Amino acid sequence: MFRYAVLIALVLPALALAGDVVETRACSDDRPVPREVRVQNCPPTPCELVRGSDANMEMDFTAPFDAETLQTRIVATALGVTSPFELPADRARACDWLIGSQCPISEREDVTYNLQMPVLRIYPRVSLVLEVSLVDEEERTHACFVLDARVVGA
Repeated sequence: MFRYAVLIALVLPALALAGDVVETRACSDDRPVPREVRVQNCPPTPCELVRGSDANMEMDFTAPFDAETLQTRIVATALGVTSPFELPADRARACDWLIGSQCPISEREDVTYNLQMPVLRIYPRVSLVLEVSLVDEEERTHACFVLDARVVGA
């Protein structure tokens, strides 16, 4: 009985952290899409990104290629303006944020990636479209999705 209690105590918080499965759209140019995307505390889209906190997302994907490294690239479109969203260097190194795996990754390997994207207090309250992709050392996309979101106050 004690073992089941410990198992439940460990699994339930992990499930809560994983977030809600959200509907996403495919990126342009037929780039590979993830099998599933989860965003913590996301009601039906648009997902709310709370200023002064991290937006936590996970994506499950199957690697289409062998890769030594992976980088996270985010492009945000708000009010008709599209620009790169620069992650801090430690968060852009996607290999450091893989769950149950590590780089290098192999073709056809099932991978889970955890993105923790800072939402700064200075960001305006605005609706936006995020394009999130994982790119390897040869600039090949391993997974890419488009997500509707909006920045909200704390």
